[in-house]
Amino acid sequence: MSTARHLATLEQLCARPFVDEGSVRSAPEGSTGPGFHLALLARSGAPAGERAAVAEEFAALREALAVVLEVRWGPAEHVSLWSAFLRAEEARIAGTGEVVEEPWRSLCASVPDVLLWRRPDRWIALGTAERETEQPLRLLALATAVDPP
Repeated sequence: MSTARHLATLEQLCARPFVDEGSVRSAPEGSTGPGFHLALLARSGAPAGERAAVAEEFAALREALAVVLEVRWGPAEHVSLWSAFLRAEEARIAGTGEVVEEPWRSLCASVPDVLLWRRPDRWIALGTAERETEQPLRLLALATAVDPP
């Protein structure tokens, strides 16, 4: 895992224009859709028994990236996505409650919290996908024009 490579990916997310409409396009390295780009920075191939160690490694990597980004962009806001997750689940299951817009609806389904920066024309978020215990851990970066929930 190269910090320089991750920083380059984040810079690309800041520079790429967003599509205004259409469907979400997914690839192994991330996805893009109306008003957002989501990039996979790192993925764990570790067995389930090593999940805690990998989670610590990803947390350290996220914090290392945040240190560099804070020099460039200022301090990050630490944002819990728990309430957005609950609202999205309530809307999905019961058909009631507040609708959480994409890409936040998909992100909060797997990421419990993010480090968040406001750039002039977009939000940048870093988070570890860890809610889905049957899935490998993933360190994700999101660039979006959609305000956080």
